[in-house]
Amino acid sequence: MHRRIVEEAIELVLSTVDLQAVLERTGRLLRRHFGETRVAINRLSAEDPTRAEVVLVSDPRQPSPEVGTSFPLAGSAAGEALAKRLPCVVDPLRPREPRWREEPLLAAYGYGSLVSFPLVFENELLGTLDIAHPPAEGLLDCCFEVARQVAHLVAIALHNSLMVEEVQRLNRLLGRENALLKEEIRQIKRDSRYVAESEGMRAVVERVRLVAPSTTTVLVRGETGTGKEGLARMVHEFSPRFNAPFVAANLGAIPEGLIESELFGHEKGAFTGATRRRAGRFEQADGGTLFLDEVGDAPPSVQVRLLRVLQERVVERVGGTEPVKVDVRVIAATNRNLEEMVARGTFRADLYYRLAVFPIELPPLRERREDVRPLGTYFLAKQAALMHRRPPRVGEDVWRALEAYGWPGNVRELENFLQRALILSPGQELSLPALPTAATQASPAAAAAAEPAPPGRFDDEVRELIERALEHAGGRVYGPGGAAALLGLRPTTLQGKMKKYGVGNPGRPTGT
Repeated sequence: MHRRIVEEAIELVLSTVDLQAVLERTGRLLRRHFGETRVAINRLSAEDPTRAEVVLVSDPRQPSPEVGTSFPLAGSAAGEALAKRLPCVVDPLRPREPRWREEPLLAAYGYGSLVSFPLVFENELLGTLDIAHPPAEGLLDCCFEVARQVAHLVAIALHNSLMVEEVQRLNRLLGRENALLKEEIRQIKRDSRYVAESEGMRAVVERVRLVAPSTTTVLVRGETGTGKEGLARMVHEFSPRFNAPFVAANLGAIPEGLIESELFGHEKGAFTGATRRRAGRFEQADGGTLFLDEVGDAPPSVQVRLLRVLQERVVERVGGTEPVKVDVRVIAATNRNLEEMVARGTFRADLYYRLAVFPIELPPLRERREDVRPLGTYFLAKQAALMHRRPPRVGEDVWRALEAYGWPGNVRELENFLQRALILSPGQELSLPALPTAATQASPAAAAAAEPAPPGRFDDEVRELIERALEHAGGRVYGPGGAAALLGLRPTTLQGKMKKYGVGNPGRPTGT
C-alpha cells in the first residue's frame, strides 16, 4: 500500500512547478490515506538564513499562520530539522512544557504530534515540510516512512519552483534592460544626424533614399574620414531592415589570419583556441545589414568566400562542412581605387562587379565647404553635452578660418579638431588652436603622389626587381657589378629565380 501511495505522490507532486498545487495535492493525498493531516511548507529566507517563511499551509482545522509569515528558526522544530538535516519528531506535543515553539499553537488546534522533515536537494537546504496529526491517528505508526519519501518529492518540487521564480525574475530583469537599451538606441538615433547641407551631399542623400528600400549591394567610396560608416547606417535606417542588426567589420583592422573566422565564424576545434562554436559577422547580421569597411584590404582567400556569400547567400564556418543560410544586405566601403587593383590582379573582378552594383561617391570636405559650418555646429553641441557645458559662441572669423582650411582628414579631422578647441576654450567664446599653414598643409593630390604605391602581387614584384637589377648590371649575372651581387644573391640562386619567374636566359652565365 505504501508503495502505491509513493507512486501516486510522484505523479501528483512532480507533474507541476506550482507550489500551491503541490501542497493541495500533498494534503489531499495524506488525508485520504491517513486521516486529518496538517501539511505546511516553510522556505529558508533568501535574505536571512536564520529565519524561514511560511510558503503554503493546508490545514482542515485552522489554516494559519498566513502565507508569507516569517519566523526565527532558533527554538523551532523546523530549525532543529534543518540544523541536523534529519526529521525532528515531536510526539506527543506538550503545550504546557513545550520543547519547540510550534507545540502550543498546534496543540491548541487539536493536533497531538508533529514531524518536521528537512527539504534537501543536491545537498542544498531549502526549507521544511511539517506534518501534524491528531493524537488518535498515530503519526509515527501510520505514515512516517511514506511522509519521508513525500518530503523528498516536495524538496524537488520546491527546487523546481525556485528555479522557475529565478528564471521569471531574470526574464523580468532582461525585459527591463531590453526596454532601456531600446530607449537608449532610439535616443542615439534621435540625437544623431547626417549633416548634408551642400548640393553634393544632398545628391548623395537622395541616392541613399533611392537604394535603401531594396536589397541591392552598395559600395560607398570616399577618402578616409568622409563618413562612410555613417552613410551606411543611413542606408540601413531607411531600409525595411531598420529594426534588425547593423553589424560593422573593418577588414583593414582585423589581422589577416583572423578575417575568415571573424566574418564567417568557426566550429569548435577549428584551430587552437577555438573552444566553442562562434557565429561570424554574417550570421550576427542575419536579417539586417553588414557593413564591410576597407573591403579593398580583403586577402584573396577572403575575396573568394565573400563572392560565394554574395552569390549564394550561404556561409561556411571555418572548420565546418555544412553551409549556413544568411539573409544579409551588404554595404561595402573603400578609399582605394578598386579598378586599378582589378587591373593589377590584386582584387577579383567578379567580386568588384558584385560589390559595385550601386556605387555612392562621398565627396571630400574640401569640395563641400558649405558643410563645414553645420558640421561644426553639430560637433560642438555634441561634445559640449558630453562635457556637461553649453556650446561656446563661434565668431565669424573662426568660421571663415575653418572653411578656408583644406581638411585632408575630412569630417573626422574636423570633429577631432573642434573637440580639442572646446577643451582649450573654457570660456563662452571658441578660440581655435593653430591650423596648419599653407606651406605645411600638403594638398591631397600631392599627398597621394608622395605616398608609395601599394605593392603588387608577389611574383610580379620579384620579377620586376630581377629585371631592374639585370638592366642596371647591363644584363650581367656574375661578377662584382653583376645582378647577383646587386641583389646580394649567389649567381646560381639568381639563375634559379630567373628561370622560375621567366626572366632573361638563366641557362647562360653572363659576365665574369
